[in-house]
Amino acid sequence: MKKFLLAALLLALMCGAATGEEQMRKTEILEITAADGYVLTGKLDLPEGEVQKLVVFVNGSGPNTYDNTRQLDEQTVFNYFDLFTEQLTSRGTAFFRWSTRGCSPGGEAPLYTQIDEAAYQTYVPENSIADVECVVRALQADARLQNCPVVLLGWSEGTMIAPHVAARGNVRVDELVLCGYVNGTMAETLEWQQTGGSSMVFYREYFDADKDGRVSQAEFEADPYALRSALGNPAFADVDIDGDGFLTAADFKVMLADGYQALRSAIARGDDGWLRENYAVRLTGAWFDGHARLTPNREVLPTLDLPIHILHGESDANAPVEGVYEIQAAFAALQKDNLDARVYPGHDHDLNYAQFLYTGELSEGFADLFELLS
Repeated sequence: MKKFLLAALLLALMCGAATGEEQMRKTEILEITAADGYVLTGKLDLPEGEVQKLVVFVNGSGPNTYDNTRQLDEQTVFNYFDLFTEQLTSRGTAFFRWSTRGCSPGGEAPLYTQIDEAAYQTYVPENSIADVECVVRALQADARLQNCPVVLLGWSEGTMIAPHVAARGNVRVDELVLCGYVNGTMAETLEWQQTGGSSMVFYREYFDADKDGRVSQAEFEADPYALRSALGNPAFADVDIDGDGFLTAADFKVMLADGYQALRSAIARGDDGWLRENYAVRLTGAWFDGHARLTPNREVLPTLDLPIHILHGESDANAPVEGVYEIQAAFAALQKDNLDARVYPGHDHDLNYAQFLYTGELSEGFADLFELLS
């Protein structure tokens, strides 16, 4: 009950309570025509007084809207971007985000998004890069914004899109902030997720007491967080598929093999129906095909000289933290000093956003993020 009351209180603060800061900032819905004629719909929040900086959010994969309404529990619904708006406008920073092609705010859980299937087919990396350029160009034409620095804040897939915008040089970008960073290709990331890498993030976090990167039978049965019941109370031998006495990615690779093969086959034949019914994220064959042609960050980022900041959770189960260490090493080898990379222990792909919903306090990663963006 206490948890629910706290969540409800936070929801009121985030989604409509008329605080002084909310009364001072200005919110506008903007329509921006993309290069191919598609009309992008976004939301701009402006602080009171002169704008010190403009932050443009570059979405992660799947259906997103300019609110990203989500459900915390059966009773509590919130807008994901309200936290960004409140934190940034209170620091003199304008914040803009827009709906993914084919997506508009809807009323049904879990995504609260209506999808126009034909338009959603045009949501591919090539268009996403061009869309960011059109957004930045339109915002820079606004007299209130034309003189302030522009920061692209990319999250997850957005970390793969934003650097291409900076590299193409068609619009002015002053800074990149990349969270949930992806260093390799989407195919490589998918393989890591589907062959045990993502699974081991969870098992290392909650069972690997000696932090050696694997889980022994003693560690598994100790179950310090009482999670085995949620997993169906498996015996260690049921999970240790190769029988080597430890849980490693190799064990989960065997468990996931059939599903991964089915996924790869669906992607290869462009089977949107199968993807819609069986893959956790609502994506299309065209999207996967576009990513197969996208140059990865390990090649793009070293060509850039603007300030680049990476904020990544050590317990990110969507994108491997090893990619952060790889790009750090690449910059060091090139003797480039424009990369600031931060890895946060115990933080997930979303830098523990939910901590704010449950406690009213920002995670270390989010506290650093808002300080950096201001």
